[in-house]
Amino acid sequence: MKSKQLKLARNEERKRNRAMSPKRRRITAIICAVILGISAVLFTVDLFRAKKSNLPPLFCYPVIEYGNGSTDYYGLFYKVWKDYDPFEGETRYYLGFWFVPKSFNI
Repeated sequence: MKSKQLKLARNEERKRNRAMSPKRRRITAIICAVILGISAVLFTVDLFRAKKSNLPPLFCYPVIEYGNGSTDYYGLFYKVWKDYDPFEGETRYYLGFWFVPKSFNI
């Protein structure tokens, strides 16, 4: 009988230890909110640079460079495409998110 009660007590303790405490949840939520807030600020700065001023992004890292002069930049949860048209001599910038194809841009 005691071994059965001991097993039940151990199972209950394991369940309690798996659950996150309210303090830990709050800290996790704050960290996620800070990361998303920073990402939103970086995205906004690069959005204004790319769309309004037609300048390259500040907070992105160039990852792929194509032979025609086009480049793909990756930032925190977003990406920027530099589309160079050699026939018109014109450069355009497009913004989107990591897993969204180039046909959907902002």
